[in-house]
Amino acid sequence: MTSPAWYFGTREEFLATSNDSIADQLAGRAASENLEIESYQNQEWRSSIDLLQKALDERVPILRMALQSSHGKLVRHVILEFDFRRRGLRMDCVLLADGVLFVVEFKRTKLQAADRDQAMTYAINLLEFHGVTQSLSQGQDGIIVVPVLTLTEGRVPRKPNWPGLGDHSWNAAANRPLESDAHSLVEALGIAFENRRSDRRIDLADWLNSPFRPSSSILDATLSLYGNHDVSAISEHAVPAEAISASVSELRDVIDAVLNEEGYHVVFLSGAPGAGKTLVGLELVLRGSRAGESVFVTGNAPLVEVLNKALAQSFRKQSRSSVSWAHTGYRKEDARFVTSAANYKIVKAHHFLGKRTENHRQEDGRVLVFDEAQRTYEKGKIVLREKLPDHEADLILETQKNAYPEGGAVVVALIGHNQAINGGEMGIQAWLDAIERKGWSFSISDLTLELAEIKDSSRWAEHKRRWPLENGHLRQSMRYYRNAEVEQWAGCVLEGDASGACSATTKLNQGSDCIWITRSLSSARNWAKKQTVGTQRCGLIASGQARRLAAEGLFVELKPSIADWMLAPSSDVRSSNALEAVQNQFQVQGLELDFCVVCWDIDLRREDGKWKAYKLNGSKWQKDSLLDVARNSYRVLLTRARKGMIIFVPQGDLNGEDETRNVEFYDGVWKFLLECGAKELVT
Repeated sequence: MTSPAWYFGTREEFLATSNDSIADQLAGRAASENLEIESYQNQEWRSSIDLLQKALDERVPILRMALQSSHGKLVRHVILEFDFRRRGLRMDCVLLADGVLFVVEFKRTKLQAADRDQAMTYAINLLEFHGVTQSLSQGQDGIIVVPVLTLTEGRVPRKPNWPGLGDHSWNAAANRPLESDAHSLVEALGIAFENRRSDRRIDLADWLNSPFRPSSSILDATLSLYGNHDVSAISEHAVPAEAISASVSELRDVIDAVLNEEGYHVVFLSGAPGAGKTLVGLELVLRGSRAGESVFVTGNAPLVEVLNKALAQSFRKQSRSSVSWAHTGYRKEDARFVTSAANYKIVKAHHFLGKRTENHRQEDGRVLVFDEAQRTYEKGKIVLREKLPDHEADLILETQKNAYPEGGAVVVALIGHNQAINGGEMGIQAWLDAIERKGWSFSISDLTLELAEIKDSSRWAEHKRRWPLENGHLRQSMRYYRNAEVEQWAGCVLEGDASGACSATTKLNQGSDCIWITRSLSSARNWAKKQTVGTQRCGLIASGQARRLAAEGLFVELKPSIADWMLAPSSDVRSSNALEAVQNQFQVQGLELDFCVVCWDIDLRREDGKWKAYKLNGSKWQKDSLLDVARNSYRVLLTRARKGMIIFVPQGDLNGEDETRNVEFYDGVWKFLLECGAKELVT
């Protein structure tokens, strides 16, 4: 297993290793980790690697000087760039000594309140989630965790002083970080040694290989916090509550039955976009008797960001007295640290699983709710810049069985259909084949088996390891809840069925809920603003390949903060309601707005009576063979609205000078959407 630390060694090994050698090792790991990051993050990661290499010249000499002192000789091991994967945290430096664990963070010229919070957050996360740190800190003779902030330039105004232990909810952590500079770091180490409770030794290998283990207190606090926030409120619409409730109830019964028999089982929950699969998954993870051993995992990073920020904001809005903290064991004054740590129940896939070929140890996740499970890849596919050694679904089942060799495990696979927006996604069939190869049992409904993606459905219906499921498919979309015909309309449009689309719009028009269309972006913005009242949300959305919308002032590659875009008030320019920033399908999949302005570029256009997909390469449009992916991208965009939608189709370059904005292609899209029953907005 690859170490979570980019560098580790004994104090003596660190002092004997040159700066260049340490820099090479860190840069090598940074480059390796870069292979596991989505391509859109490459630029940011390259920048961070450059900054890391520059920072080494400042940090390593300071560490050397401190570790050569009499106090520094008490340090046994040096760990640099420790990646606490499940928490998404990377710590500059951890020093292991008998009785003391130091978390050292380096800052350039000035220490601010945010720096102090960062250092304390690292210390608290180790005590709450790092199994070895947690166990060694127990009791009056346990180790202590001491965060240290160290300036690489300039001087701190006063000498380090001991802040004490126990004035907050974590009696094994210093009450606040020790603050030092290059010259006084050794004094900070000495002060901590003078106040340690014991000389209990910390084994390096055990510490690096520690399982992720949420403490019972943080588990209680997390469930208490989530209990004060109804996750369905994120959607704010008329939910088909009976279907959601029935599905949650049946899935809980199945999970209990499987784990009581110590089995290994996959439960399939399918549904159209917006049918409520995510809400069912969140209910399973955040409530009920299995909540303590359940985790919601998704590759949809924007969804995680929005969910976590929505939850955190809801807690801040409550008075402290309205949140029950008594049974959690935490002081009310420490609420901000607890709420920031409580988001571990909803995690990004690469934080949870790490490298897909490795068995990362965790002591929660026996019930793994896997969102967007249809988006797994085949063996050999480059995923996170690394070739998969096996089909991804097989790797997930193997990882879970290795992590829980006794007591069983359950994967709840939330399956969407017609939602592939990346090339190479295998769909539900990959999970069924993996189940067969790995010998797991499974629950699946008859309606799920009717999905076109499933090969030889009768075989799976009669499979000896199949458990029937009554409520395993959610039929009713919750988006655009007044008019389910919008889903039908989008499907017909993208299949090129103008007649079917017109039938859907006939029903929509009868309810005064027509699909609007315009060639004017300002008109589309005005329409959306007039529709949006109170706390409702509107926003601009477009395909990630709609790069010539730049000529309209819309930049699909910028990716502004999705959490701010979804949650900031209308007065905030970052808000979707400002109608300034556009989000693409990758950012908004799984999310929804009340009113959408769908901006249509010619990456999906009409040619010879059919849809054709294109990608912009330099200054030329080139044909894209992944037509289904392009259509599904627009399917996501056309199904984000809860209450109303307007489609903006640019006019193109009327002067005929810009070949990438050919008027003919834009007109082709416009005319076809009119044929499909979209109604032109007349201003």
